[in-house]
Amino acid sequence: MQPRPEDAYGMPPSRREDYDALRLQVIRQRWDQKADRWDADLADQCCHLNQDDAYRRFFDAADSVVAARAAFCRQRLLVDLACGTGLVLAHFAARFERAVGVDISPRMLAAAAARRLPRVELLEASCFELAGRIAPAGAVLSRGILLSHYGPRWVLPLLRQVCAVLTPEGSFAILDFLNARTRHDYPANPDNKTYYTAERIAAQAEEAGFRRWTILGEPNRRVLMLLAER
Repeated sequence: MQPRPEDAYGMPPSRREDYDALRLQVIRQRWDQKADRWDADLADQCCHLNQDDAYRRFFDAADSVVAARAAFCRQRLLVDLACGTGLVLAHFAARFERAVGVDISPRMLAAAAARRLPRVELLEASCFELAGRIAPAGAVLSRGILLSHYGPRWVLPLLRQVCAVLTPEGSFAILDFLNARTRHDYPANPDNKTYYTAERIAAQAEEAGFRRWTILGEPNRRVLMLLAER
């Protein structure tokens, strides 16, 4: 049997079946192994994580949404879902009353804690363990292509979890995903991730209970963003 090729972290690539089956311990261990290198990789413009300028584009899009709702956000909780080392929290938390970073990896959370961000709490949990653990939030941000990691079986449950933690009026979520229409237009197009059309994600947002939704990003981008509003 041929050995499986290694990914950029020297590990065999993640397996779609682990996400499909919610093998959370396996998923947790993989993200733990990436924690020490994560910030350095994101600082490297040649790293695969920065393809399509995905992080900057997420910040720019979310900046615009948060700025348009500045008064609302100042009185609400922010949830950063799959917060990793806390980059999104460091950028946005000060614009909210307080913030919670949620991640499945304790080593990622340790790196986030080292930032010592004021009014920020950290919670070790998966994106399917939010109900009853987080107070009603004004916003959920998630820059980590969670929808593409967990695949079509879990899109609706994940979006329902997000919808359930948001306050009933005026709240919003921004989650990114891999664009099916440009899958072969960029060098990185791994087979172990799921690619969606904008229409598919919008339909799932509606079924999850969101009142309004918009897809952010140009159609030729590798990564698009769902803006979903309660």
